[in-house]
Amino acid sequence: MFVDISAKQGKNIDQLLASVILTADAALELTANPDMDAQGVAIESHLDRGRGPVATVIVQRGTLHVGDSIVVGDAHGRVRRMLDEFGEDVEEAGPSRPVQVQGLSGVPGAGDNLLVVEDDRVARQIANQRDARKRSALQAKQRKRVSLEDLDKVLQETSTLNLILKGDNAGSVEALEEALLKIEIDDEVEVNIIDRGVGAVTQTNVTLAAASDAIIIGFNVRADGKATEEANAEGVEIRYYSVIYQAIEEIEAALKGMLKPEYEEQTLGQAEIREIFR
Repeated sequence: MFVDISAKQGKNIDQLLASVILTADAALELTANPDMDAQGVAIESHLDRGRGPVATVIVQRGTLHVGDSIVVGDAHGRVRRMLDEFGEDVEEAGPSRPVQVQGLSGVPGAGDNLLVVEDDRVARQIANQRDARKRSALQAKQRKRVSLEDLDKVLQETSTLNLILKGDNAGSVEALEEALLKIEIDDEVEVNIIDRGVGAVTQTNVTLAAASDAIIIGFNVRADGKATEEANAEGVEIRYYSVIYQAIEEIEAALKGMLKPEYEEQTLGQAEIREIFR
């Protein structure tokens, strides 16, 4: 069931509430078990300068406590602090309760699953496995395979500008990605976003950029020390922006520079050979 709503305009809010009640009446069992290890999903995350990685999560089943060892996507850690929707500290969060969680090793992505595990060691192992799977899938995606169906496209030799996007929160990265993909210059050139993420530019991002000839764009974030050293060694360009329109303008200018030159013949004059001297 889908309901088109707008909280700003107050559109279809009554219809949304009626749909929720109808769904609750139709379902047989909607009660979550609060007496188990918490499971949930991250709906937003960002890198706070004072608090570090902060993830907004909704607990779907179980109860999340301060001090629990958790895994959220490929990030792990121990719940150091939880805040409710009013910015007040809470010690536990039951089913369907949204909270801001601090204490993660990195910034998870929107939609990543949250799990409570036994200890920090298990959390680190699960996070490393997820990160390895993510990198393997990304590398497999980058491998070029030519088939008869896409042979014509390969022969056209379309120039591609590979980009890696890093930002201070998931919303700004999504907005920047959407704006860059909308740039239309010519059929000869195109933008390809090979990776995106929230947080500082890491050594892994630089390694991927070096392998795929990509440019790294940092939006309101910087690169850490090791990433800067490797970028200088590998010749990877990292561009920093704080205004989204400036990034769009520079990428658009770069795409125009990738266009192949068009040759046009212009007649400057005519010459007549009157005599040949050997």
